[in-house]
Amino acid sequence: MAQTAAAHYVYSILQINGQDTRDWQYIRQNNNNIQPTKEFLRPSDDFRCNSGSFANAGRTEVARVSPGTRLGFKLWNRGTIIHPGPMTIHMSRAPGDVRQYRGDGQWFKVYEDTICGPMNPLRDSDWCSWEKPNVEFTVPEGTPPGQYLVRVEHIALHGAQSGDTEFYFTCAQVEVTGNGNGNPGPLVRIPGLYDSNDPALRFFIYGAREYPYRQVGAHTVWRGGNSGGSPPSSPPPSSPPPSGGGGGAGMWEQCGGNGWTGPTTCREGTCQVQNEWYHQCL
Repeated sequence: MAQTAAAHYVYSILQINGQDTRDWQYIRQNNNNIQPTKEFLRPSDDFRCNSGSFANAGRTEVARVSPGTRLGFKLWNRGTIIHPGPMTIHMSRAPGDVRQYRGDGQWFKVYEDTICGPMNPLRDSDWCSWEKPNVEFTVPEGTPPGQYLVRVEHIALHGAQSGDTEFYFTCAQVEVTGNGNGNPGPLVRIPGLYDSNDPALRFFIYGAREYPYRQVGAHTVWRGGNSGGSPPSSPPPSSPPPSGGGGGAGMWEQCGGNGWTGPTTCREGTCQVQNEWYHQCL
């Protein structure tokens, strides 16, 4: 039991601007506890928010947040991520009351991390999520008001070569306030957001010199505004870095690297070179 508990985990705590809420207060509780989901090759509807979660939707509260709010997901029982792999967060707007929403609509990605370390060779500690108890993102400026499911997901790649990719995920229920008129996208559906042959999710990590993928899935991160998923343009060199929720990348997000087409400035911190492929706001 101790070995299983140390190796597996579940996100049960929503953080709002750095403050912890109660276990399962705003996150739908699943019924497979801390076990991973391995429905990568043939995903079912449970791939949205985890097995048994919809049965708990009505008893789960809805957190009210505004664009620019920092939302975080924290692991149950003081756990930390100890499997190598990327992290994603998606949002899906409910047509009405999110407590009655099964997540069968369209989703867009608002956060992703892969590698933060130097690699060469690739080590477990090179992953941005390694030994982290939580993950945070900023609700993008321009997010249209309404009620949403927010799905956090850590992807463990230690069995990925054979298709035994492990997914650890839960969904929070939030209401975004304000008058945002952005156009989130690209839009995907769950199941369907990942191709079963996606090389980023079938990668054999052991003995590898690097992880050459900057994202998982064909869809990019929506960072706000009316672009419908296109990354924001960098400001002219003479302009100061933007502040607030618009413009550059957020803290810990990618801000450059070979082939990178997203923002190259940082809303917080400075853009620092980690390797040829990955520059990060630190």
